[in-house]
Amino acid sequence: MTNWWKYGLAFLAGAAFGTLVCKKSREIRGVCTRALGGVLDLKDKAMEAAETIRESAEDLLAESDARRRDGKTDTQ
Repeated sequence: MTNWWKYGLAFLAGAAFGTLVCKKSREIRGVCTRALGGVLDLKDKAMEAAETIRESAEDLLAESDARRRDGKTDTQ
C-alpha cells in the first residue's frame, strides 16, 4: 500500500470518528476532551523533567570543566 492510501485511510477513519463523536452524546466528547487534557498534562510534566535533567547536566559539565581547567581533581 502506498503512502497516499495510508494517509487517505487514516483521514477517512478520523473523519468518521469525528462525525460519530459530534453526532453522538456529549459524554463521548467529554471523555475525549479529558483524555486529551491528560495527555497534554503528561507532556508538560515530561518537558519539565527533561528541562530539569538538562539543567543539572549543564551544571555538572560546567563544574567538571572548571575543575579540569584548575587542574584539581576530587579524590575524597
